[in-house]
Amino acid sequence: MVRLSKQIGVRISEDIYLILKSVAKFRGEDVSDFVRRAIFKELASLSFLPESQKKALGLYAGSRRDNVG
Repeated sequence: MVRLSKQIGVRISEDIYLILKSVAKFRGEDVSDFVRRAIFKELASLSFLPESQKKALGLYAGSRRDNVG
């Protein structure tokens, strides 16, 4: 297991925080886990993570979900 040793802080609006907290609770996770996964997904979509991690995050090689149209 990877040791989590660095902490970052971000500011978001109350509205977004309430949505974030609600979605995380619905998924059975805490806000930190939700944000951590969102960061991993973005890094994977930018090809900063290996293909195996992209697949594990539900991303497919050579495509970005936000470019679908």
